[in-house]
Amino acid sequence: MPQGFGKPQPNKIDKLIERAVRCFQKRQPEALDQIFDNLLNPHLNNQVVAGALAILDDDTDTKSWLCGYFASEINCTSDNDKPRHPIILLSKLLIVSGMEPFSDFMPYPGCRIMIINHEKFEALPPKVQALVQESFNVTESNWEEAQQINDALLEELMVEYS
Repeated sequence: MPQGFGKPQPNKIDKLIERAVRCFQKRQPEALDQIFDNLLNPHLNNQVVAGALAILDDDTDTKSWLCGYFASEINCTSDNDKPRHPIILLSKLLIVSGMEPFSDFMPYPGCRIMIINHEKFEALPPKVQALVQESFNVTESNWEEAQQINDALLEELMVEYS
């Protein structure tokens, strides 16, 4: 489709972002795996996710699903049909409460979420905090411990993709 005179043509990253957004919206984890498996550079991965999140700004359901995908709650299309997804539900609760995925909280494989912005979490209504603490094993760690966990998870991901 022509872009018109004077309009910039989409570059490779723009095309990947558009493709990823379509996969997110259609709930296609296998197609997303192909996109992210072919992006060997973590920086490109981050660009695609950040660009997609910007496009999905007001789409809470899709952003929540995306968190479930990145936390390994959704691994194949048939997982979409399962009745309950705790990470997706938690992500939706956090998003609706004002937290942003990948900046205030981060989904990780193994159906985990790490709260990055503790101040924002502590500013949530007590009901929301209590629900999160009732439903999930919440552990606190200092910056060094969180960094060690992050590094270990990253290493685990690199081994899975090798």
